[in-house]
Amino acid sequence: MTTVKGGIESLKEAGNSLGARVDETETRISRLEDEEAKASSISKNLKIQNQRLQEKVTVLEGFSQRQNIRISGIRDGTEGRNLEDCVKHLLSEALDIEMGDYYEIDRIHRVGPAPPKPAADSRPRHIIVRFLPDKAKMSVLAGARKKKQIIWKGMRVRFFQDYAQEVQEKRRKFDAARRLLQQCNIGYSLRFPAVMTFSVDNQYHQFSNPAEAKRPISMRRNH
Repeated sequence: MTTVKGGIESLKEAGNSLGARVDETETRISRLEDEEAKASSISKNLKIQNQRLQEKVTVLEGFSQRQNIRISGIRDGTEGRNLEDCVKHLLSEALDIEMGDYYEIDRIHRVGPAPPKPAADSRPRHIIVRFLPDKAKMSVLAGARKKKQIIWKGMRVRFFQDYAQEVQEKRRKFDAARRLLQQCNIGYSLRFPAVMTFSVDNQYHQFSNPAEAKRPISMRRNH
């Protein structure tokens, strides 16, 4: 009988010990879950902060480039040894803009390294021009828009607002919506950094999502 009681007591002690270990394990698991939730929250907050910082960097880059224009289509080597004089001749001859203090060029350069010997069919490097007054840049872009096609010395030349690479990629995603609007003869605006606005049937629309921007245009065409 004593042996049985001793065995029962041993089992009770083992059960109590096991229960305590289970409680301890559950406490540790709960603590780990809390720490994991805390780490997940910290990670989420860091991602949000990083995104906000990236957005601020994009805005600052856009602000620093607000006086820049990007010119494409001028073959490498056309400028000889003086790129600034080449662009001045381009503006004067293609856009009828006479250079003066109002169109003072602050900085000018080609994008990327110069090729050793540019082939006749190679893609020309873009030219970045920074004007001192912002109005000069706006005037050049307005003059380029008035001409549907600019041919200078046998080259098709285009003028663009200069944007950071990230902004260019965001704006490029609206190309499909742009084409739809142009086909419907609907005017639009693509505001910085990438917000499309237009009016359809006297209703104003604003989109930061390229896919959503196409919906009202497609609906109008289907009616």
